[in-house]
Amino acid sequence: MSIVAAVLFLVAGTAAVPAQVSGATVKNVLTQLEGLRGLSASPDVPVDFLDQDQLREKMIEDFAEENPEEEIRTASEIMAMLGLIDPGLDLYKLYIDLYTEQVAGFYDPEEKRMFLISEDREMGAMDRYILAHELTHYLQDANFNLRRPPFYDPPDSEVQTDDDAAFAATCLVEGDAMLTSQLWQYRYMSASDLLEMQRESGELSSEVLDSAPEYIRDGLLFPYQEGEKFVKYLHDQGGFGKVDEAFRRPPRSTEQIYHPEKYLSGEDPVPLELGDLSGELGEGWELAYDNVLGEFDVFELLKPYMRRDDAEEAAAGWGGNVYHYYRDAKGEKVLIQLYAWDGEDDASEFIAAYSNYLKKRFGSGLREEGEKGAWRTWSGGDYFHAFKKEGRNVYVLQATTEGALESVISGLGEGGEALGEELLGGDRDGGEEKVRDFGWLIIAGVAGLFFLGIVLIIVMFVVLRRPPGTPAPLRSHYPRAYGPGPLAPPRAGATDQAGAPTGPHYHPPPPPWPPEQPPSEPPGDGRSG
Repeated sequence: MSIVAAVLFLVAGTAAVPAQVSGATVKNVLTQLEGLRGLSASPDVPVDFLDQDQLREKMIEDFAEENPEEEIRTASEIMAMLGLIDPGLDLYKLYIDLYTEQVAGFYDPEEKRMFLISEDREMGAMDRYILAHELTHYLQDANFNLRRPPFYDPPDSEVQTDDDAAFAATCLVEGDAMLTSQLWQYRYMSASDLLEMQRESGELSSEVLDSAPEYIRDGLLFPYQEGEKFVKYLHDQGGFGKVDEAFRRPPRSTEQIYHPEKYLSGEDPVPLELGDLSGELGEGWELAYDNVLGEFDVFELLKPYMRRDDAEEAAAGWGGNVYHYYRDAKGEKVLIQLYAWDGEDDASEFIAAYSNYLKKRFGSGLREEGEKGAWRTWSGGDYFHAFKKEGRNVYVLQATTEGALESVISGLGEGGEALGEELLGGDRDGGEEKVRDFGWLIIAGVAGLFFLGIVLIIVMFVVLRRPPGTPAPLRSHYPRAYGPGPLAPPRAGATDQAGAPTGPHYHPPPPPWPPEQPPSEPPGDGRSG
């Protein structure tokens, strides 16, 4: 999971107000889902409602309880060092505002209860859609146990799931709920239901989500968008039987979510280790946090500073990661990242992309400081930077003082491979290359317009010499159908610095959003495998 995942909390509805919802409705939707999903569970599942004021009060209370101020500060500092958020961002307030703006309900596997957020107490089309999504989580939990690693690390668990693996597991859970509720929607919702949902969807606010930093926003949407693609890929391979197999052997990285074929082939992350360098850094330094940055994080790191396809290509060779974040009593910081890449060419591609990231992020303020063995070093902004390559492994360092950087380099050793200038001089965000690209585009556009002009002249010549024909009928407009749209969820399965669990809780998407035209047929519901 990304760093965002380290800031998680459990929303439990101790002050829920019972809704005026028919138990028969819940059982009916559950029965429909059981037929679609091929799973079964007890029909006796409690459903409670919270209004928005109760939700906000409860979330603030639980957030403070599950996320100490120190943990929020650590997550914010790491994100700011990487340039993913502004240093002055109030991360605590942002999460509270995001969750209270977007969350419409959730299933809590610990209490085995669902909480649906609604201002009224009548169950409308929106509520039933959300209910279908959350009942899918109920089916998942009843059949596969969502209170186990990597979905959730119990307090007494000997397993400590890393952030990226927990994030990947959340993608499976939410992707399955997205696909299943989409199937339910096509099968069981009427045209009037869809119109009602469309009307209600226009009333939903997304102001906070729209204004959130891109990394936060993308991270909240990822389990729904990419998770659904991942589950759809498995479903295409072998129906829901293949999806069930994934719950028994969950994906272990966001690399596998992006590339489901790697999951099916068993390509797991490369295990990596970093020693504790607190002693080398000196008195007052401590290892404040350690975890894993996945392919999702690498892509998000590079994306603002280069073309999207270049960022995707550079991140796609991810094979594994571990990072350590150190801090001292004076507020100085060090971030050490160790990556394994799928091959040496992938490692070199990342070196080139990261070099470009440094140049574009810090601009004219970036200055090369020379070499220390195999390390290349720079200063820029408020940081000192270094990286080196050892085969398919790449070390990346960032520190707020030059002395701390040198201490880490000494602790890790200066051995490695010499980096050629061809890896460090590329401009991958547009630069001159982008100008050349637009140059060819302009030339092609001019040529195309010239050719189009000739064609139009020929057409006009022919048309003007033909008698007028019968007016063509008006082009028919199909009624609009409705496909699912993602909702920003909090992350599930994260742990705090002491290893205490802070999840999971599973949240539904908002009502489906209309595509341009309806599908020719509903998606299949095969359960082979």
